Amino acid sequence: MSIESYINSVKKTPTSSTSKGSSACASRVASLLLVLFRAMQYLIQPIMRLLHPITHAFSKSRSSADELMIMQIEEYHGMSTHNKVFEASELYLHNKISPSTRLLKIVQTQKETKFAIHFSNNQEFEDIYEGVQLKWKYNSISKKSNYPSKAGKKQQFFELRFDVKHKEKVMDAYLPYVVETFKAMKDAGKIVKLHTLVRSEDYKVRWSAINLEHPATFETIAMDSEQKRSVLEDLDRFVKRKEFYQRVGRAWKRGYLLYGPPGTGKSSLIAAIANYLKFDIYDLQLTHLISDMELRRVLLATTNKSILVIEDIDCSQLKLQDRKNSSKKNDSESNQLLLLGRLLNFTDGLWYSCGEERIIIFTTSHKSKLDPALLLSGRMDMHVHMSYCSYEGFKTLASNYLGIKEHQPLFDEIESLLQKTEVTPAEVAEELMKSEDADVALQALITGIKEMNKRKEDEKKAKDEEKVKNDKEKVDHKQLTYFI
Repeated sequence: MSIESYINSVKKTPTSSTSKGSSACASRVASLLLVLFRAMQYLIQPIMRLLHPITHAFSKSRSSADELMIMQIEEYHGMSTHNKVFEASELYLHNKISPSTRLLKIVQTQKETKFAIHFSNNQEFEDIYEGVQLKWKYNSISKKSNYPSKAGKKQQFFELRFDVKHKEKVMDAYLPYVVETFKAMKDAGKIVKLHTLVRSEDYKVRWSAINLEHPATFETIAMDSEQKRSVLEDLDRFVKRKEFYQRVGRAWKRGYLLYGPPGTGKSSLIAAIANYLKFDIYDLQLTHLISDMELRRVLLATTNKSILVIEDIDCSQLKLQDRKNSSKKNDSESNQLLLLGRLLNFTDGLWYSCGEERIIIFTTSHKSKLDPALLLSGRMDMHVHMSYCSYEGFKTLASNYLGIKEHQPLFDEIESLLQKTEVTPAEVAEELMKSEDADVALQALITGIKEMNKRKEDEKKAKDEEKVKNDKEKVDHKQLTYFI
């Protein structure tokens, strides 16, 4: 029986006189129930029909909560191995910071020129990849140190949440996409670093990095144009031949020897190469190392896409030879005797071939003093002679320092002087810096070159006179010996 039929039956039920009061009350209750029934029929039920999709979706989402996949990406794997996926995710998510974000951490150290943005704890990001909804969350947990004098370490990790049915797409496509995007972003905005060795304790040596702020480029260095073109072509060919090196079974590395007098721009060329390729520089000084194990450790700590620089290799060679010829005072000194040979063996061997896109640059002022073993192919594949300043190099320097782009009346005299005088680009640059007025600076350069020429002629004359004097003394000594 329906509620409406029941109410009508109550109204029609006969009652005695003694129960008229109670029947009237029952009739009023029945009428009220009828009103409530009508209200439910015409108001509440339509509302429930409207709310049904929402409640259904809510219940469905709750039922699918058990199908949510969570991936945790920690900063380190194990004790100290850096997780590259964490680094990639961190830079990738910087582009996912929405304009509505109201909480950001801003950092600027003394060595940085720009503000750096860091994530706040529990900060969340949303992403969509090929229709897949993804949610990121950054977490940072501080761990207490067991030593009161030392600060606790911070554990950082990302959580990536998505529907478990998209697991294969996330693993096979989305995460590789994040890593590739990270590489492109890193190369585009990379700040080249200069790494040098520092010793924190007696037996601990590590790399310390600062920003390389050297402005040298291939457009600004004073080199012969043909030589500059040759170096650029060799660099471009090297970075594009990953598959070639793999196919022929060679480590993806390239060795250069820069040789020439001091002041001819060897260091500037190294900086120009680093700025051109966006490769970090590792300045290796063998005298800072005391053992073969330290050498191996610092070389393994260098990264891909980097330049290992060993300057003045002839001086290192002589120092090592002197140590070898000298008496061995202790074990520490004896460990330093063969560092140069160990360096070459390491760069030739299996350990250094574990990295990719490595460039090794040796510099020397005296190529003739080098051991022939250093000049083997595979160690120094390309030899670049950094010579004295040519007329073409002078025009580059004039453009850099004085902004001169066209031929000037004094250029002809400078060209004539440079053809018969050995002047380094550093010496030319020093003269051009003496005045901001182009005519004054060029005249100062002319005067300076003439003075250099005269000074070198006087030095040559003095050497010739000294040689004649020594030869005469030798002849007189022989004659004296003969007569005795």
